[in-house]
Amino acid sequence: MLKYVVMAVILFMLCTFNAILGAVATVGCVVYVLFQNRAAFYARKGNAAFNENNQAKALEYYKKAYDTKKASAGIMLTYGILLLRNGKPSEAVTIFNLVVVQRGVKAEIKNKAKQYRALAFYKLGQTEDAMEEAEELFDSYKNTVSYALLCYLKLATKAPIKETLELCKEAYEYNSDERDICDNLALAYIENGEYEKAKKILNELIEEEPEFTEAYYHMALACCKTGGKELAKKMLDEMESKCKRTYMTTVSKEEIEALRAQL
Repeated sequence: MLKYVVMAVILFMLCTFNAILGAVATVGCVVYVLFQNRAAFYARKGNAAFNENNQAKALEYYKKAYDTKKASAGIMLTYGILLLRNGKPSEAVTIFNLVVVQRGVKAEIKNKAKQYRALAFYKLGQTEDAMEEAEELFDSYKNTVSYALLCYLKLATKAPIKETLELCKEAYEYNSDERDICDNLALAYIENGEYEKAKKILNELIEEEPEFTEAYYHMALACCKTGGKELAKKMLDEMESKCKRTYMTTVSKEEIEALRAQL
């Protein structure tokens, strides 16, 4: 900020001394400022593309922002998240690592980088690293995302269900409006054989989140477990027609096909 104040003072003096020289200097300063802030410009273009649901274009602009070497930690964090969402977990980890070790970065941004790094680790098959990161974060940075992340990883890695169920209940008490937290609790109930409790949560979740793949799949799973195969089939059919799977979807095609084969 100080350098821009100094620049403005110098421009004022030049304009006062010589109008032409001042005009030339002003143009030069504008070009300099635009050049120095090109990372933010690319990031804004990336945000616009993301809002238009153009993930590829958003990733392209954020890569340009990163390649300027002038990207802020916040821009780098978003770039890493986009890499992860677009199926590039290894590249995402590299970016998250840079954010975590960078000096002068707010703790909130570093913690978010660690949260997404844990997901990237899991996608890469580094389960122990993912769990260690999630547990450390949960101890020091307890919020909605850290609850959802740790519960998800415990369910995915088949941790003891009694312990996991209690954690999912705690997470639900912390924030019952977050869809991943609700879905985690429903799955924990299914794993614990409490199917009606799971279905109650999932019914509400599907009504509120009609394009949430996991909710339909887990509802179908709960129905299948209780003999409601026709309803289970209906849930899978609705899931196929209403939902769009992405790299971040936690239910695989193989799991869906396996469940459908039971119906």
